[in-house]
Amino acid sequence: MKAAVVNYNGGAGKTTLSTYLFKPRMPEDTVFFAVETINQSATDLGVNNVEVLKGKNIGQIIERLVLEDNALIDIGASNVESFLEAASRYVGALDDIDLFVIPVTADQKCWQESLKTVEALSKMGVPAEKIRLLPNRIQDNPADEIPAVFKYCKQSKKATVSADVFVYESEIFGYLAHKKMSFETLIDDSVDYRKLAREETDSDKASEYARMFRWNKMAIPVHNALDDCFAALSR
Repeated sequence: MKAAVVNYNGGAGKTTLSTYLFKPRMPEDTVFFAVETINQSATDLGVNNVEVLKGKNIGQIIERLVLEDNALIDIGASNVESFLEAASRYVGALDDIDLFVIPVTADQKCWQESLKTVEALSKMGVPAEKIRLLPNRIQDNPADEIPAVFKYCKQSKKATVSADVFVYESEIFGYLAHKKMSFETLIDDSVDYRKLAREETDSDKASEYARMFRWNKMAIPVHNALDDCFAALSR
C-alpha cells in the first residue's frame, strides 16, 4: 500500500498519525517520506530512516513510488501547496498513491482546511474512494463533534468519512512523542514495569518504573483502537 497523510492545516495530527497509526502497521519494507521543511517530522518523534523531501521535489517522489511496493508520505502543511502545484505539472502524478488520509479535528479552522484539502485533491482527479477524512482527537462521537464534515461528504461525494473510524484524544501520544518511544516498545510484554518498580532500590528509578506502568496501561487500549482503525482504513 502507498498512503499519503495530508492536510492544509498545521496541527491536525498528520505526523502523529503517520508515526503511531500507519508506520507500525505497514510492511517492514515501507519507505517513509516526510515532505517537510520547517515543522516537526517523524524523525523528531524517534522514527528512524525517514527520507525528508520538499514538496516541489514531486519528481523524485514519483520515481520512488514506481520502484516501491509500500510507501508512507507525510506531507507537512508547509509543503502541501508546493506538493500539489508541482504534481499538477504531471499527468496522473498521484495515481500511484492508493490512499489519501486527511486527519480532521473539531477545530473550525482545521475542518475547513480539511475540506479545502479534499477539494484540491478532487480537482486533481483523485477519486472519492481514495480520499479518507479521519476524525482525530475525538472526545466521544465524531459525527456529533464535526457534523459539517459528515454533511460535506454526504452531499459532495468527493471523499469518505465514517463515524466508526476515528482516533480518540489521548495523553499517550504526547508522552510517546516526549520520550521518542513507540507504542510497541512501551507495551512490550517482556517488560514487567510493576515488578521492576517493586524490586528497584533506587527511589527515583522505582518511581520512573511505576510511571511507566501507568502509561503502559493507558497505551494498551489506545493501541488496540489504532489496530481497528488501520484495519478499517485498509479495506
